Amino acid sequence: MRKKKPDRYIKLPLWFASAAAKATNTRKAMVWIWLVWLAFENRSLEFPVPNGRLRQWGVSRYTKDKALRELEAAGLIGVTRQRGKTVRVALITL
Repeated sequence: MRKKKPDRYIKLPLWFASAAAKATNTRKAMVWIWLVWLAFENRSLEFPVPNGRLRQWGVSRYTKDKALRELEAAGLIGVTRQRGKTVRVALITL
């Protein structure tokens, strides 16, 4: 039986990811990078995703919402939405 190769990881400054997302017009990709960072920051696979913090990386709440819906449809995340409350995300595949 062959040994499974370990997963590869990369350290990536958020400012660099933000600049790359902006330059390539792929701000939804920045949402995914930011979600992974939030999971590590919160030490949990489930966490709140406020609009304001993504805005500092050049991502509007509309882009965030669209990205969350697409990631949810792809089965990468679970999203809990309640009217008037901050969205909560659960990473499924990390």
